[in-house]
Amino acid sequence: MRAVFTLWVVSASLLAATPVAAQPEGAGEGLAPGRQTEDPDPTRLDVERLPPEAIAPGRDLYRHGFFLELHAGARGFSGGVGRLSRPGPHLRFTFGYELLRWLWVAASVEGSMHRTDAPAPPSATVFEVVGFFAEVRAQIDLTARAALWLGGEVGVGLALSDVLRTYGLGQADDAGLAYGGQLGFDWHLRNPHASIGLVSGARVYDGLQGFDGEVAVGIHGDLYLRYVF
Repeated sequence: MRAVFTLWVVSASLLAATPVAAQPEGAGEGLAPGRQTEDPDPTRLDVERLPPEAIAPGRDLYRHGFFLELHAGARGFSGGVGRLSRPGPHLRFTFGYELLRWLWVAASVEGSMHRTDAPAPPSATVFEVVGFFAEVRAQIDLTARAALWLGGEVGVGLALSDVLRTYGLGQADDAGLAYGGQLGFDWHLRNPHASIGLVSGARVYDGLQGFDGEVAVGIHGDLYLRYVF
């Protein structure tokens, strides 16, 4: 019995030391013999089986084409009407189209509200400035979610009140040429349709220049929400 027990222990030790033949990856999971990987199954959400590059985020995951933006912030004027008014809230709606990954075109309507800041009479009051613009943008992608864009725009702007005429701005409530540009930073949300951003810009308003011809420059800073259809 002692000899049989010794033989059994030696045999078990030899079997434990014998290397087992390598099994193909995925064996026991329905793979054919010799297969090393499993093809992704488009009918399931088993992302752990996909290679990392197959699920890496990229701007191709987002929508492209027609878009709508809502801007909200503040605007003030330097020179011209800026010597007679204070900065005020600014609101802008933009509708556009992404022609190329780096080229965008858009049309906008905007308005801002300002309080006069000049000696009486007349007493201090509020006036609005509206504008209509066409814009061309160039965008540079920094990462899959971040981008910078620069836009040039031209349009018309005017005040909706004749109060500025009393201060010598005789053309303030007539449609006048306005032109300038914007610089924006865009951050895409996880929703493929939506992004948020910051934008700042400046424009020259011919109709809001001072009574002595001083140029009026409107400067704005906004937060915006973009939705791509």
